[in-house]
Amino acid sequence: MNTRESIQQLLLSQKNDRIEILNAGGLYGNARPENFPDVNDYRNPVVAEAMKVLGYVNRFSRGVSRVNEELLENGNGKAFFNFDLMTVFEVTINLSKDYHLQVTPQVTPQVDDLIRRIKPGVSFMRDELQEMMELKDRENFRLNYLKPALEHGWIEMTIPHKPNSSLQRYQLTPIGN
Repeated sequence: MNTRESIQQLLLSQKNDRIEILNAGGLYGNARPENFPDVNDYRNPVVAEAMKVLGYVNRFSRGVSRVNEELLENGNGKAFFNFDLMTVFEVTINLSKDYHLQVTPQVTPQVDDLIRRIKPGVSFMRDELQEMMELKDRENFRLNYLKPALEHGWIEMTIPHKPNSSLQRYQLTPIGN
């Protein structure tokens, strides 16, 4: 999932065992890796104060601590903050084994094989995928490979609002990656 606002970008990736968040920018002002999360600073303190008054943010350096407390309660472990990247701020949240077992649907060997053959960042036509799997029966491919992979969110259509388009292609999602 990519969300773009002005020239800023947020990338949220859900993997089988973790969630990764990349946010453009980095620590600001007085906030440094050595004093994070105890010291914070705001690019726009007026907006930050207004958001605090409205109840949307906590302006007293408690947000990260509260998130980590919730993560520990859920069995996920604390969030890992990576400050080594020059232009982005990275947060990784490892998912608990209980969560992983609850939300990971059973993958059939056929669908697993399909997902493993699709290269990340590359989209394929249905017939290309079917040929890649060495299958001749279009309906068998659709019902036993393509449909389950789409339903579980492991692959996605490049033109979701036109599922029957002759230009339709399929690619891995962050979950399927």
